[in-house]
Amino acid sequence: MINVNDIFEILDRQTLGIKTEKVPLHKALGRILGNTVYSAIDSPPFDKSAMDGWAIMKNEIATSLTTVDTVAAGDVSTINISSGKCAAIMTGAKIPEGTGRVIRVEYTHREGDSVIIDRDDPLENIIRQGENLKKGDPVLTPRILNAGDIGILASLGMDRIEVVIAPSIGIITTGSELKEPGETLNDGEIYNSNGHQLIAQSEIWDCSAHYYGIVEDDRERLKSTVEKALEENDIVLLSGGVSMGEFDYVPQILEEAEVEKIFHKAAIKPGRPLWFGKNKSTYVFGLPGNPVATYIIFEVFVKHLILGLCGLKYEPAFLRGILGQVITRKTWDRTEFLPVKWENNEVIPVKYHGSSHLNAMSDAKGLVIIEKGIRFLEKGETVHVRLL
Repeated sequence: MINVNDIFEILDRQTLGIKTEKVPLHKALGRILGNTVYSAIDSPPFDKSAMDGWAIMKNEIATSLTTVDTVAAGDVSTINISSGKCAAIMTGAKIPEGTGRVIRVEYTHREGDSVIIDRDDPLENIIRQGENLKKGDPVLTPRILNAGDIGILASLGMDRIEVVIAPSIGIITTGSELKEPGETLNDGEIYNSNGHQLIAQSEIWDCSAHYYGIVEDDRERLKSTVEKALEENDIVLLSGGVSMGEFDYVPQILEEAEVEKIFHKAAIKPGRPLWFGKNKSTYVFGLPGNPVATYIIFEVFVKHLILGLCGLKYEPAFLRGILGQVITRKTWDRTEFLPVKWENNEVIPVKYHGSSHLNAMSDAKGLVIIEKGIRFLEKGETVHVRLL
C-alpha cells in the first residue's frame, strides 16, 4: 500500500496544459488567478486627504486662518494655499496646491469666515500619490480570488481579469443497489449519496461537473460510460467498484481503456481501496463506495490535484486545538483522517461508526490526521485540525 506522503508527491508531479480566459470582474469570485497582476496606476493616483479637516501650509504657524475654498471628494481645487489661508477638505479629496498637511476638523472651531486652531495636529494626514502602490508594482500573485481581491482589482480600474479554466470533472457512481433520491427503494437498495456529494464537492473554483449517473454492475455498460467520460473530461471520479468483490470491475475496465495505473490501495483510513491513474489526457480516481471515504478522499487528494493542475499548491487551513478525550486505535498500520468537532473549546471526535456513517459528517468541522504507527492520542494533547 502506498503511503500518504508518496501520494502527495505523485499528485504534485502531474501536469495539465493550463488554459486561461478573461472574465468580467463580477464573475471572478472563487476563480483561480493564474498569473501575477501588476498595477497599471499609482494608488492613490494623487495626494489626498486622510480625513475631514483643513488643508494648510506645511509650516503654518498662525492659529487663525481664512477659509478660501471647500474641496469635496472628486473635486479639484484651483486655489493655491498660502500663509494664513486654509481650505475645508473632505476625506479622500485631492489636496490643493501649496498644502503641506491637513489638520483634523475636531482640533478646530469656526468663527465666521475664520478657522481657529485649538490644538496642533502632530500628523500630516495626507496619503501621498503611490504610497499604497506604485505603477508596475505586483498586486496579486496566483491564488483563489476572494472578495477582498475583487475589491483590490476594482480599485485599480480593472473590469476584466484573466483566470484559469479549471478542469472538467466527470462523475460516475457504480452499483446495482443504488437508486437516485426521489425514487422508491426496493428491498436491498440504498440511495445514491456519493454522486450528488461529489457533484457538490466538484463545483469549486469554476470546475465543470458532468454527472453520468448510476451504472449498475454491468461490465459492458460501465465500460462504455467510462470511455465516454474519459473523452469528455480532464478528471474522472468513479465511486465504488475498486475493491476485491466479484462485481468490482473498475480496475480491469480502466486498464482496457488504456488508463495507466499509478497506484492502487493506499495506507489511509478511510479509503484503502483508492485507485489513481492517467491516460494521455485524463486523470482518474477510483474511489471507494463508502460515502465518508469518498468525501474525505476528495477533500484531501482530489482537491490537491485540481489546484496543482491549475498551477497552485493546495494549502488547507489548520487550527490548533486541545484534544478533549483519549483516542485509541484498534489498528495503526494506516494514516487516519478522523472527523472531529469543537465542544467546550476542545477537539472531540464525532460519533463515527465507520466509512458508511455519512451523517456523522454533519457535525464534523475538520479532520485530525493520525499518522501511521500511532496507537494512542492522550486527552489534553495539542492536535492540528485540518478544516473542512
